[in-house]
Amino acid sequence: MNTIRVLLANHPMMIPDVIRQLVEEQEDMQLVGDCRGPMHILQETGRTKADAVILAHEAAKETSLCSQLLAVYPDLTILSVTPDLASGFTQQLRSSRRDCVTVPQQNIIQSLREAVRHSCSVRNS
Repeated sequence: MNTIRVLLANHPMMIPDVIRQLVEEQEDMQLVGDCRGPMHILQETGRTKADAVILAHEAAKETSLCSQLLAVYPDLTILSVTPDLASGFTQQLRSSRRDCVTVPQQNIIQSLREAVRHSCSVRNS
């Protein structure tokens, strides 16, 4: 697989800088943007052709934005994390929610990588 294109979706709270730094340090990931607001996130996901969106929210639960993103972009992987990085989960249209451990912080990136790679292998089968 090519580089994983990652969009930071800072809605409704800010994603910690540590997430940005972790993504930027990965050789197989490219940060393609950082946006706020549901409509802007929906538009930027398509414009940037993001493979994954990292979304911050107050509690580790599905938001309506996740459902909207997956309805418009069915091949997208969403990594939702709490701003304190205490918990998170990945979502894809073809798979169910999977909780991921976020300590140490590097596990956030590994969870995203595995979810995107798994999604691609299922599509190519």
